[in-house]
Amino acid sequence: MNAERKTTLVSRLPSTRTEPSGTAGTAAIPEHSELGPLTARHIAAITGRGLDVELLVKHGVGASPKFGGDAIGIPYFIGDTRVGCKHRTLTGDKRFTQDVGSHQVLCNVNVLKDTSLAAEPLVIVEGELDMFSAIQAGFPRTVSVPGGAPLQPAVSDDGKKYQFLIDSEPLLEEVRDVILAVDGDGPGANLRHDLALRLGAHRCRWVQYPGGCKDLNDVLRREGDHAVAAVLRRARPLQIDGYYELDELPQLDPPAPHDTGIVGLAQHYRLRLGDFCVVTGVPGHGKSSLVNEICCRMAKKHGWRAVFASFEQRPETDHREALRTFHARKLERHMSPGEIAEADAWIRRHFGFVVPGEDDDVTLEWLLGVLKQAVLRKEAQIVVVDPWNEMDHTRPPDMNLTEYTGFAIKQFKKFARKYHVHLIVVAHPAKLKRDRNGKYPVPSLYDISDSAHWANKADVGIVINRADLAVNETTIKVAKARYHAIGVPGEIRGAWNRDQARYTITDDGSVGS
Repeated sequence: MNAERKTTLVSRLPSTRTEPSGTAGTAAIPEHSELGPLTARHIAAITGRGLDVELLVKHGVGASPKFGGDAIGIPYFIGDTRVGCKHRTLTGDKRFTQDVGSHQVLCNVNVLKDTSLAAEPLVIVEGELDMFSAIQAGFPRTVSVPGGAPLQPAVSDDGKKYQFLIDSEPLLEEVRDVILAVDGDGPGANLRHDLALRLGAHRCRWVQYPGGCKDLNDVLRREGDHAVAAVLRRARPLQIDGYYELDELPQLDPPAPHDTGIVGLAQHYRLRLGDFCVVTGVPGHGKSSLVNEICCRMAKKHGWRAVFASFEQRPETDHREALRTFHARKLERHMSPGEIAEADAWIRRHFGFVVPGEDDDVTLEWLLGVLKQAVLRKEAQIVVVDPWNEMDHTRPPDMNLTEYTGFAIKQFKKFARKYHVHLIVVAHPAKLKRDRNGKYPVPSLYDISDSAHWANKADVGIVINRADLAVNETTIKVAKARYHAIGVPGEIRGAWNRDQARYTITDDGSVGS
C-alpha cells in the first residue's frame, strides 16, 4: 500500500477514543497483559496477511507476551477505556486467548457512535483480522464479534452468548444496513443465522467469497483491497421466509386452462391445475352427475386422472356404473363383456377412490392425509370431495362453525396449489324453504351450508338447478369465475342423458345473443 493511500485511510478512521452511549461494562479491567511495540517478526507476519501495519497500530495492536512472544494483542475499547484484549498468533498453529475478565463487547464498537459514519453500512465480521481487512478496503464502520462463531445456532440467549449485542442495542437500533461478512463455513453460517435473528433479517446482507477464500482476510491476501471492497459491495439481502423480490422468484409456466368439451361451458369454466371449485345445488338436481361427467371428459380429452372422495356414492356400484356408461355410451346391461373389460381398464388408468373404513372418522385432517398419498400414487390432476356435508366436522372448541369452514377451505386451496390439482368440493345448500307451489328457490353460493366463505374464497362456483323435476332440463350456472383466464360467469342448459351418463346441451348460452 503506498503512503498516500495509507494517509488517506488513516485520516478517515474514527478515533478509538469516542465514548459510545448504551454500552455496559465500561469499568477498566484490573489486570491487563502489557503490549509492547511490534517487532520485525510481527510486522512481517502482518504484512504477509496483506494488512497495513500503521492501521493496526492506530487501533492499539501491539506485541503480546502470550504464546512465547509470537502473538499480537488486539485491545478492545469502550471510549478511552480498554476493557479487554484478544491475543492471537499470526503464523503456525492458530491459537487464541483473552485476558481474564475481558468484557465481551464488539471490537471497534466506538464506530457506532461516530455520526460521520451514519451513512456507511455496518460490517460485522467474525475475527479482528477480517475487521482490519474491511477497514483497509474502505469500510471504516466495521466491527468484529468478540467470541468467534458457535458450533450450533443459539436459539435463545439463556447463555448470554450475544450479550454484546444487547449491550450495544441502543446504538444498533439506528443502523439500517448491516453486512454480515462472517466466515464461509458451518460455524460462520451459524453466526450469520444468530446475528440476523437478533438484528432483523430485513436490514441484513450477506457476502459470498471468491473460490478458495473463507473470509475477508483470505480475499485481501490473495486478491488485494479492491477485491475485499468488491465482495462487500456485492453483498446480497438475506432471504426472509415468505418474502421475495420479483427477480428472485423462479420463472413459472402458468397452468393452462382446459376445456371439458361440454358444449358452451368453456366460455364460463375451464379447468386449471391449482384452482378450487365448489359445486352446489338442491339435493337430487344433478351435482354429482355433472362432476362425474367433467372428470370423465377430462380423462377422455386430456388424459387427466381423478381421485374421488365420495361419501354418498359407492365406488364398486355407483361410480363403476356411471364410469362404464360414460365410456361405452350405453348402459351396463347393454354392454358386451369386451366393452366392460375395456371400460374397466380405462377406469383403472384414470380413476382412484378414497373409501373410509368402518372405524374411520372422516375429519378434514384424515381426508387431506389420505388425499395426499392418493394424489401422489395416482399422479392425479383432479380431486373430488362429494359432499362436504357428509364429512365429520370435528372442530376445535375455540372455533365456531364459520371459522372452521373458512379454515377448511383455506386448507383445500393450499392442497390444490401444493399438489397441483384441480380440487372440486360438492356442498349442499342450507335447508331451503319451498314456495307455495312446493318448489325450492334457486340457491346461490351464499346459501351453501355453514359459511359464506364458499362464495368468497372459491376460484370457481357452480350452481346446479332443475326447476321442474318433471321436466328433464338442468341449468348449469357458473356463478363465479375469479380469473378471466378460466372463464366468465354465465349459464348453459342441458338434459341429463342417463343412457350415456352425460348432459345433452339444449342451450349453450348463445341463444338470443
